[in-house]
Amino acid sequence: MLENQLKQWDAQYDVIVVGFGGAGATAARFAADNGAKVLLVDSAPKGHEGGNTRYCGQLIMSGTDETEIRKYYLALNGPMNHESKITDVYTKNLAHMQGYLKKYLGVKPVSVRELIEKGHSQRKVLEPMTPEYPELPGADNFDFLLVHEQFSDGALWKILRQKVVDRSEKIDVWFETPAKHLIQANDGKKIKGIQVDRAGNQLNIETKNGVILTLGGFENNKDMIQNYVGEPIIGPIGTLYNQGKGIDLAIEAGADLWHMQATSGLTNLLKEKTGQRPSLVMGPALTVGSVIRVGDDGTRYQNENETQRHGYLSNHGLWRVPHTQVQPFLIFDQTQHEEMVANKIYQPLLDAEIKDTTIAGLATMIKVPADKLARTVSDFNEGFRIGSDEFKRELQTMREFDEGPYYAVPLGNFILNTQGGPRRNERAEVVGVDQQPIPGLYAAGELGSIWGGQYQGGGNISDCLIFGKIAGENAATKKKDLDDNVANQPKVKKIKVTSDIQPSQNKYVVKENQYIGKSQVGMGDDIVVRVTITPQDKNLKKIEILQQSETGELGTVAVNKLSHEMIEKNTPDVAVISGASISSNAIKEAVKNALSQIK
Repeated sequence: MLENQLKQWDAQYDVIVVGFGGAGATAARFAADNGAKVLLVDSAPKGHEGGNTRYCGQLIMSGTDETEIRKYYLALNGPMNHESKITDVYTKNLAHMQGYLKKYLGVKPVSVRELIEKGHSQRKVLEPMTPEYPELPGADNFDFLLVHEQFSDGALWKILRQKVVDRSEKIDVWFETPAKHLIQANDGKKIKGIQVDRAGNQLNIETKNGVILTLGGFENNKDMIQNYVGEPIIGPIGTLYNQGKGIDLAIEAGADLWHMQATSGLTNLLKEKTGQRPSLVMGPALTVGSVIRVGDDGTRYQNENETQRHGYLSNHGLWRVPHTQVQPFLIFDQTQHEEMVANKIYQPLLDAEIKDTTIAGLATMIKVPADKLARTVSDFNEGFRIGSDEFKRELQTMREFDEGPYYAVPLGNFILNTQGGPRRNERAEVVGVDQQPIPGLYAAGELGSIWGGQYQGGGNISDCLIFGKIAGENAATKKKDLDDNVANQPKVKKIKVTSDIQPSQNKYVVKENQYIGKSQVGMGDDIVVRVTITPQDKNLKKIEILQQSETGELGTVAVNKLSHEMIEKNTPDVAVISGASISSNAIKEAVKNALSQIK
């Protein structure tokens, strides 16, 4: 969209950041710290911002030696091409990530290698990823960093978000405000601003210095998944708001694209309802015992117990993302079913079971060829008996199917994120097809990520922190007017601007026998409750949720359900809800915090 198509500008900022995830929060913060007045827009409603940074493990890729961590990064991306300047900037910053966390986030970095050595309770999860490719050169220099000793709890995201809130005088935030178009100067090259949809109004926002694209990937865009990744359908494990708009904006500006085929975290999980994330049900009952996965024709397609590295499987010396099945199923017997029943973490899976007394009947119910499913189970049993499985699954992970009944659970194909987007240089400037920077346009994070080969966990978060900072600082640099033809520029109307984030002013009213409790351990912002107790015996009478922004699919359900259960049982010590343990612990902590104030 060209500037001469406008009648007016509706507002003006030094820097505009599009996308409020880890990269966007970082870019906005550093742009503000360098003197810019910033507008940060996001398509998600308040409480659901954060992109994949909010939902990931909060693990940050790092190293201590620039040479060694560079070797590791290059080995991971081999045999893909790399650009030396951006590689040097990325790996140099990886080697100084501890200092970054201390200086800019105000935390004492926690080494995951040290946690593993100390026998951390989750070491069995962390150790295989630290590093994921120990056989590669430079791997010994790799380490994860955390902002505290826990992970997968949104802790890093909350710090990044708070840095934006702390700068509310310099950063305006607009939620539910999707970007529509980039606005270019009349020469069709320089970026002058952006058009957004704000409460149904098309607003044209001018930038003095630059626009930073931090919209994440295109996991939720079926057409892009088919066109760029080559798979019929893949769902998101993380945010539901990565719709691929950043790709559209980049193409509109004439950007070159890279890493479009690259994804990470492909896996089979419970099939989700439309517009929801899958239930993250994991454990040995899915990979060990009388259990297999079958594809669209009723046959097995993988070693169910094979090691995955963020969805990558070993493939003749390299690790690659496997092709998906349109509708895979988990198939298991009565013995396996009973093991699942004994463990509450499998309840979401049990709720989705399809059951029949025979394999042939089960095949009919799930619409796969009965003869092929029967042969598949028979071959699995035979492989166990003779000690030779066709997919080389370890015999100690196998058990012969019993006499039934038999069960099937529909699975879906899911990824953590896509990596592709506009190509950028070492200054986080987006470059065009001529490989020259597009004036006034920057990018950071998963949108045009630096990752194009084998992916190491924590690499995207480090990308957000490193290139978010670089983009924010460079975009904030004052520039000559982006359009030399000043006389023909549209006038600035300057609407009244109100940010959707304000410093906390909440003063909750309490009456006699009421107490306010808070918790910061959930996936969203603070959970705030008002607890009412009976005056005679101090029992729980009422729990009101005054503030919460947990994920709507499971977190909000958990918060509401557990608050009622606490009243019924007269205690905050109730069982967490499977799939929403973080939100469950948050509501429990908030109620306990309120009760601790009773004298």
